[in-house]
Amino acid sequence: MRFVAVVAGALALAVGSVAAQKAGDDPAIAKVRTAYQAAAGTQDGPAIAKLYTADGVEMPPNAPAAKGRAAIEAYHKAFGAQFMMHGITITPTETHVMGDRAMDVGTYKQTLMGMKDGSMMEDTGKYVVLLKKDASGWLITHAIYNSDKPLPAPKK
Repeated sequence: MRFVAVVAGALALAVGSVAAQKAGDDPAIAKVRTAYQAAAGTQDGPAIAKLYTADGVEMPPNAPAAKGRAAIEAYHKAFGAQFMMHGITITPTETHVMGDRAMDVGTYKQTLMGMKDGSMMEDTGKYVVLLKKDASGWLITHAIYNSDKPLPAPKK
C-alpha cells in the first residue's frame, strides 16, 4: 500500500509580486496553498489541476509523474478511488519569491481511509513546489512530495 500526500504541493504554493528573493511566507503563495489544501481535502481533482500551469507536473510518491492538467486530474481521480481523505494540513517552512518564479517548501499531515477495507492511515511528509506568475496569477509548475513513513513490509 502506498502512502500518498495529496498535497501538496501542494502541494503548496503561490506568490505575490516581489522583485527580489524573499524568504518567509507570502500572502499570494498562501492563497494557492490554501486552495490546494481545500481541493485535496475534498478530493476535487479538477480544482487541483486548475492550480497548475497547462504543462505542470505533479510528482507523487510511488507513482509516475503526472504531466499536464488532464493527467493531474486523472491521477487524483484514481487516488480517490483508492483512498478517502479525512483531513490534510499543509505547513510551509520556507518560501522564496524570485521575480515571476517562486519556491514553496514545507510539510504535510493527512489522514486517509482505504476504500477497500476502511483502514485508517496517518501520514506525514514533505513537499517542494515551484510556481510561475503569469497574467492570471501564480500557478504551480512542479510539485513533488513524499511520505516520512516507511513502505509497508513485503507480504510473505
